[in-house]
Amino acid sequence: MDFKKILEIIGFGFIVWLIPTIVTYFASDAGSVQLYDFTASVAIGGSAVVLSYIYFKDITSHFVREGIIIAIVWLMITLVLDVVLIFLGVSKTSLLEYAVTVVPLYVIIPAITIGFGLYLDQMVANVSVY
Repeated sequence: MDFKKILEIIGFGFIVWLIPTIVTYFASDAGSVQLYDFTASVAIGGSAVVLSYIYFKDITSHFVREGIIIAIVWLMITLVLDVVLIFLGVSKTSLLEYAVTVVPLYVIIPAITIGFGLYLDQMVANVSVY
């Protein structure tokens, strides 16, 4: 894996974290837990889908491996940056509340990235048969 690809993965991971963070910041001002959960899920899922699509456009093999790699990296980036915001006091949530309410939403990221990898692997396998 070349340096440019590593920077792309990290940059996309930052964007996957940034979009939901900005969106949920405004949703949290509304004061509704249901609105927060809904907007967080849509923002996380939407950003992961779009950035996975962009990332996989340049990948020609080892799709599942790539999906797992970006799942791990993006998940670690989102968790670390969220915890940094909690410790800096920017986020008004406690670590326990974060672990119970927000972390489960991040399961969306590996589900999408690994799903992309599995789908593309299946598509290549089907094309090879014909």
